[in-house]
Amino acid sequence: MRADLLPVAPPAALDTLTVDQNEAARLTNLSAKTLGRLADAGEPVGRVKIGRRVLYHRAKLSAWLLARAEGKAVVETGSEPSAH
Repeated sequence: MRADLLPVAPPAALDTLTVDQNEAARLTNLSAKTLGRLADAGEPVGRVKIGRRVLYHRAKLSAWLLARAEGKAVVETGSEPSAH
């Protein structure tokens, strides 16, 4: 995975495993609603729901974005429970 995929953020921000849906939208240049729809459709964008919070796993989001940029299909490898 290329480290330069997502925009550069302050070092403290890169220490987090997840970003909130607004930050994920900003990083991908997609709306939060579009990211939610992609996750609902089975795209492995790294969405994690904890209670009412919606977060995105930074590494999975980056891998998905890189694969899309290269025209490759992305297959989810982990089995995370979905809280719909």
